[in-house]
Amino acid sequence: MQHEAQGAGVRSRNRAKLKNFEEQNRQYNREVMLNNNEWKNEVQVQDIEQDQVYQAMISQWSEQDQQLDKIFAQGDQKIEKAIVEMYENEYAGTQTGRTAARRAQQGAKKLGQYKSEVLASKLLARDQTERRKEGIRQDATSKSRNLYENIRRSPIHGPTPMAPELERMPGKGGLILGLAQSALTGAVNADVFTAKDIGEKVKTTSTGEKYTSKIDPTFGHEIRTFL
Repeated sequence: MQHEAQGAGVRSRNRAKLKNFEEQNRQYNREVMLNNNEWKNEVQVQDIEQDQVYQAMISQWSEQDQQLDKIFAQGDQKIEKAIVEMYENEYAGTQTGRTAARRAQQGAKKLGQYKSEVLASKLLARDQTERRKEGIRQDATSKSRNLYENIRRSPIHGPTPMAPELERMPGKGGLILGLAQSALTGAVNADVFTAKDIGEKVKTTSTGEKYTSKIDPTFGHEIRTFL
C-alpha cells in the first residue's frame, strides 16, 4: 500500500508539472503572436510615415522652386523695364553727333550694369534655393532613417520554456523490502520464532531408565538428568 501511495504521489506531481509546462508554452506562443502582430503593424505604419516624409520633402522643394521662379520672373521684368526706359529716354532726347552717341553709350552701359546686378541676384537666389533644398533632403533622409531603425529588427522572443524534470517512479526493490518487512512483522506477531518444548520433561531410555530432559535456552542443546 505504501509503495502504491508513493507511486500515485509521483504520478500526480508529474502530471501537475506537465500541465504547468503546457500552460507556459501556450502563454509563450500567445506572447510571440502578439509581438509579431505588433511589429507587423509598426511596419505598416512606418511605410505610411515614409510616404508622408517623402511627400513633405517634395512639397517643400516645390515651394522653393516656386519662390525661385518668382525671383527669376521679377528679375526678367526689371530688365525689360530698364530696356524700355532706356529707349524711351533716348527717344525723348533725340540728338545727333557726339553727344547723342555718348548718351547712347551711357544708357547701354547702365543697362548692362543693371542686367549684371539682376543676373547676380538670380544666381544667388538659385544657390540659396539649392542649399535649402539640400537641407530639406537631409532632414527627410534623417527622418526616414529613424523610422526604419524603429522597425528594422523583428521581435526577439527569447528561449522557449524549459521542460520540467519529472520524478522517477519508486523502484521494485522498495516494494520487495516492504513486503519482506511486513512478512517478518507478521511472523513475529504470530510467535513463529518462539522456541517450543524447551521446558523440563521426564523421559525414559530404551533400557527403561528415567531422566529429565530440557533444552538449554542459551546454547539450544539437550540437558539430561537421570532419576
